[in-house]
This record gives sequence, C-alpha cells and structure tokens, in this order.
Amino acid sequence: MKNKITYGVVRLILVLCVLSGSCSAQPAHANAPNQALFASAEKGDLLQVNHLLANGANANAVRENGWSVLMAASSAGNLDVVKALVAKGAEVRAQTADGWSALLEASEQGHLNIVKALLASGAKITDTDSKGETPLEMASGEGKLDVVQFLIANGADVKAEDKDGFTALAFASQGGHLDVLLLLIAKGADVNHKTIGGSTALMSASLLGHLEVVKALLSNGADVNASNDNGWTALIEATSSFPHPKVVEALLASDADVNARNSKGETALMWACQNGPSQEVVRAFLAKGADVNAKTKDGRTALDFARARGWGDVVAILLSAGAK
Repeated sequence: MKNKITYGVVRLILVLCVLSGSCSAQPAHANAPNQALFASAEKGDLLQVNHLLANGANANAVRENGWSVLMAASSAGNLDVVKALVAKGAEVRAQTADGWSALLEASEQGHLNIVKALLASGAKITDTDSKGETPLEMASGEGKLDVVQFLIANGADVKAEDKDGFTALAFASQGGHLDVLLLLIAKGADVNHKTIGGSTALMSASLLGHLEVVKALLSNGADVNASNDNGWTALIEATSSFPHPKVVEALLASDADVNARNSKGETALMWACQNGPSQEVVRAFLAKGADVNAKTKDGRTALDFARARGWGDVVAILLSAGAK
C-alpha cells in the first residue's frame, strides 16, 4: 500500500501569488516586518498583525518554502487574522509550487470557521494541489467530520479522484475515521472504487487494522476478494505488516478467499508465518482450509517462512496440519 499523505508537513518551494495581476509576493525572510507578521499571525495577535500591515508588512508574504502568511494563520486557526489579511489583499487562492493552499490547510486542520471564510472570500471548493488532492480528501483523511459535512453540503464531490485515483473514502479508510466514512457512503461514495494501482478502501483499512472501518465497508457491500494490480487482497493485507486477528476474523466471516495469491504466489498464511507471529491467525487460516503446502513462485512454503523466522510454535502448528 501507498502511504498517501504526510500530514501536517509544511509544503515546499515557491508560492504562486498574484497581486493585482502583476506583483509577486516578497519572501518573508528578506523583510523584518514580514517575519514579525508571520509570528503574529501564527499567535493570533490581531492588534500586532494590523499594526504590521499598516507599517509595511506584506499581506502576501511567503517564506522560502512557499508557505504564505495566510496559510500560517489558517493552519493555526486564527480567524480574525485570516479576515484581516484578506481585507489587506491576501491572495486567497495562492498556492505553493506543489499546489498547497490556505483552504487545503484549513480543511486538513479542521478549522471550519476558516474554511467558511476562505470560501466566502473567493477560494473554490474544487481547488486541488498538484496531486489533485481536494479539501474534502484532506478533511476526510484527518477525520474532520464537521468540515466534511460542510464541504459536501456546499457541493464537494464525494467521488472526486486525485491523480493517484484516491477518493475521500480512501483517505477516511486509511485514517480509520468511521464517522466520516459512514457519511461519505451515505452521500454516494463507491466502497469498491479502486485507485490507480487497484487498491480499495477495504484493503487499506485491513492493512492498518481499522476493524470498525473494515466491518462498515463489508456491511456496505465492499468486495472482500477484490485484488489490486499485484494480486493483493484485503486478507493478505491484514497479515502483511503485522497480523490483525480481529480484522482477519471479520474478513473470513465474509468469505474471504483464504488461498488467494498475490503476483508472487504468496498467501495470507505465508504472511502470517512471517509477521507477528500470530498462532491465532495461523490456526484461523488452517481452520478455513488454507493450503498449508502452497508454494510461492520461487518455491517457498509457509513452513519455510516460519522456520526462517525461528518461530517454533508456528512451525509446530503447521507440521500438525500436514506441512511438508
């Protein structure tokens, strides 16, 4: 699975800022008033912000990484400062070189009042970063239910995809945010949507051990045996990093194919014998008919994996089940 986002990291490089169609924003580091403006905006010191703006600070100042003072105020949740900057001409839709904006930041941080203010001042609910990620995706990935509700009520497309094929539902599933996930499903999100690589929300939730999300997806029609472009299923994902026994139990109860193989010929049983270890999961697979002697494309079996890791208890279980 792909780790889609690094949350809370300040985005890099330069900002595209338009002042009356001509002037570019001045880097904050080059100007002491601008440095002070950033500090005051982040603290929410409205009096000092107004004083600095009245005495030469630039409402469109940016740092070397392209982070604008409006983004800083939006990130910190300082509504009055956001309004003051906008009133002084701050470019609401300014973006860093990778397309990050104040609206995306406010949505990710869950500052509903600022999301409303930015949209009222010209930001667009359809604005995306350079990867095509939307405000709805950012709010969904962080579990900001009130922001998600507001964005949907104001026209955000729950089925919108970014350039990797991720949707808001995929973000909510990765984050384990059940309330957001249920809202998105209720508003028409496709539980079986696949990313560019063929992964589904169920696969990511299973990989990360989000049991309640897994159950919700299954109860809303998620295909338990869907596979991605490399043949991975939710059941294989549930054992691939560290076995999640309760997730495995839920998937098996929904008729997950215990003998499904990925493109290397690996099964969930093989992965359970590599990671953990989890005797509980191994026994559950065997009870459901897992082929104890299945081989990968390079000829290895579950027993080979367990022996290589030195897990005697698992080796004993496999041998008692007929492993050779």
